[in-house]
Amino acid sequence: MRLTERAHTELKKFLNPGDQVIDATTGNGYDTVFLARQVGANGKVFAFDLQAESIEESTRLIEAEKLVQRVTFFQSCHSKISEFLPVEIKGGIQVVTFNLGYLPGGDKQIITHPDTTLSALVQSYEYLSVNGIISLIAYRGHDGGNREYNQLIELIKKMKWSCQTYPGNESDHSPMLFIIRKFKTD
Repeated sequence: MRLTERAHTELKKFLNPGDQVIDATTGNGYDTVFLARQVGANGKVFAFDLQAESIEESTRLIEAEKLVQRVTFFQSCHSKISEFLPVEIKGGIQVVTFNLGYLPGGDKQIITHPDTTLSALVQSYEYLSVNGIISLIAYRGHDGGNREYNQLIELIKKMKWSCQTYPGNESDHSPMLFIIRKFKTD
């Protein structure tokens, strides 16, 4: 099973109609569509991506699926979550997804970086509801990917977050899926 499929399987266990969720790295929009279907007509997906190309492609997918009312896009770095989302919904986000690295089919020079990713992860955790989860796939096989992965491990340990990991395969450069669960109000 691909890690994106495993992530969706895990997320489905926590998603309900009416939930509010974040797609922190919209990419080509597949997670955004998945989330929009799961939250239903009364739910909301807040989707972030720095690249206009990503927002445009994701918007096309959302429009084709007739899910426009369920998604709000922000063409911005994921490290600015708290600048865009109202403070009133802190503690009310059920699920957050991240797919790190670069936009598949896009410019491989534009990648996620540890400083913004770690900031986005901490902000996401603050917005997460008790019993909510964060799904994060770290791709270690590109320039900077291993450094970002190692810093994620350190942050998770430092914050003492509950986390399960799933490797894509047995390779040292395999992508890694992190499932972070919030059990109590921090």
